[in-house]
Amino acid sequence: MTDALIVTNPAAARAGGRGLAEARRRLEARGFRIVVESTGATGDGERLARAAAAAGTHVVIAHGGDGTVMDVAAGLVGTGLPLGLLPGGTGNVLAGNLGISRSHVAAAETIAAGTTRTIDLGRLTTAAGSRYFAVNCAAGFAADLMAETEQHHKRRFGVAAYVARAMVMATHLVRAATRVEVDGVVYEGHAATVLVANCGHIVPRLLPLAGDIAPDDGVLDVAMLDAGSYASALRLVWRMLQRRPDADAGITFYRGRRVQLSCEPVLPVEADGEALGSTPMLVELLPRSLTIFAPLPRSLARTGDGR
Repeated sequence: MTDALIVTNPAAARAGGRGLAEARRRLEARGFRIVVESTGATGDGERLARAAAAAGTHVVIAHGGDGTVMDVAAGLVGTGLPLGLLPGGTGNVLAGNLGISRSHVAAAETIAAGTTRTIDLGRLTTAAGSRYFAVNCAAGFAADLMAETEQHHKRRFGVAAYVARAMVMATHLVRAATRVEVDGVVYEGHAATVLVANCGHIVPRLLPLAGDIAPDDGVLDVAMLDAGSYASALRLVWRMLQRRPDADAGITFYRGRRVQLSCEPVLPVEADGEALGSTPMLVELLPRSLTIFAPLPRSLARTGDGR
């Protein structure tokens, strides 16, 4: 038998009991002995995961959105204990980037199959504290969007709630003077949003950031998105939808392992959808620090290299 802890966040947008029950039945049929614990506040997932690792549990599974995933992941960093994902949030952006189905049953089958990937994480630090992220962290418009999209709208409309809110917010963009230092090299400019990405898609299957970003490539990708009007913001989004971000002067990329950002005016900051104060911020890469049950990318599946 494989001992597994499922950490579920009842407040997540899609974390219903029915889907969880279906996933549990599928895992139990595949030889897992399941214990389920619920979170009530940020930090509960980390505490439960650490306790499970110390007790010799074989697998820890996060049921919720990206915030829940990273709360649980914080308790597993560096342990080698694999993390399973049962997507139950609004965007489930990490699961989407890793090719994990939104179906609870299909996601349970991915865990039962036993194939894993070991990915990099980022660590964001501001005056408000530190937080790990697996997809991206951001300052500016993207952080405001995460904070201002209402929970009940996310529950009802899913990702469309973010799109609708973004269209309203894009009419009053804040274009800040920025100073970003990447591995000791300083760049200055202007941006409405600064993204530090570990994964290539902002919205899986819908809005790519860049095609050559991978969560296990050993670097972070910094995207400076400069837009001062609604029209210029739409143009940037269009370029990303075309998968041609390099064709727009308003999108600038840098790549490195340590990023420092300061802005005038200061901008709000978030990591995988969770607010963390405001700039200045420091971002550091933690290479190969989290193991996740996920299908192999096509390139690795062809070579048989699970890395």
